[in-house]
Amino acid sequence: MKRVASRRFDLARSRLARAFVLASHGATIVLLLSLPLDAPLAASAALLVAALGAREWRCLEQALAGIVVRSDASVVALCRDGRACEGRLAPGSIALPALAVVAWRREGEPRVRIESVPHDRLAADAHRALRAVLRYATSGDDAGEPASHGRASISMALSALGWPARRCR
Repeated sequence: MKRVASRRFDLARSRLARAFVLASHGATIVLLLSLPLDAPLAASAALLVAALGAREWRCLEQALAGIVVRSDASVVALCRDGRACEGRLAPGSIALPALAVVAWRREGEPRVRIESVPHDRLAADAHRALRAVLRYATSGDDAGEPASHGRASISMALSALGWPARRCR
């Protein structure tokens, strides 16, 4: 029987995500107001962008408190209100040096949920461990833990180039 490795990550609030929301929505409002549009149209578009920015700001407040990722691609999301939601990793999880994106689907739901984890939401070693677990869990390697994460980290890139990776079969 294969041993399933799991790791819990307690997520903090992200200043980088807040700065991104402010900068992107603010720049969009400035761009809208600088276009040669009628004043009511420009004002209503700017209000719409501001409302979307406020909604995204609230979503940042309600982000997950933690996440448990297992090597068999199962996930337990720990909500801020104390609930735990079981699910599985979905295609689209990304592990980059400064950003990890966990795409997961709750059991029985068709919708894929996305949790962005910039490097300021976790300690440096925990962020590195999250990226390694994501690479391994999404690699499609079921023969046990790999000797290195080299194969796991490039299997998705090779499959995008038409390379016959095991997870695409």
